[in-house]
Amino acid sequence: MLGKSLKIFLIILLLTSNFFAGKGQNIASPDTSFQQKLNVHSPHKATIYSALIPGLGQIYNKKYWKLPIIYGATGILIYAFDFNNEQYNKYKNAYSDMDAELITEFEGYTDKEILLRIKDNYRRNRDLNVILMAAVYLLNVVDATVDAHLFNYEINDDLSFNVQPAINKPVNYQQTYGLALRISF
Repeated sequence: MLGKSLKIFLIILLLTSNFFAGKGQNIASPDTSFQQKLNVHSPHKATIYSALIPGLGQIYNKKYWKLPIIYGATGILIYAFDFNNEQYNKYKNAYSDMDAELITEFEGYTDKEILLRIKDNYRRNRDLNVILMAAVYLLNVVDATVDAHLFNYEINDDLSFNVQPAINKPVNYQQTYGLALRISF
């Protein structure tokens, strides 16, 4: 018992020491660190915002045009989930009623195997909608994180492509001629 509580104590000690490590080592003056904090665009904040409420990370990144895409895709998938779930339950009940011989026909279908295939098709579509909703959610979080990382990235209009002759001198001191390609960003 003593060994288990010692392990827990050591884990807590490690976690707290990592939390407090590096505190008090700020060399910059308070004014410059405050100014740097104002200018920094945090990918961590964008990730948390977007994970809590889909689209909030895009608002934080000032990419407002992505909101209709996120909410449109989510709305379509929720509608499709609701439709497929409703149809699945309808055909599941009809299949169980036909299996118990309470009904002999449902919407023109007399074979219970056909009802079973239709029911399974709607169930598969419903499950795929859940997977797609999770994918849209994850893409929303990843998009907010990547946009936040690239928020302060400056694109320079001065892209150059330079081709010029070059002379190389390998180990045996014989000159070789060729072309050098230099791309500057």
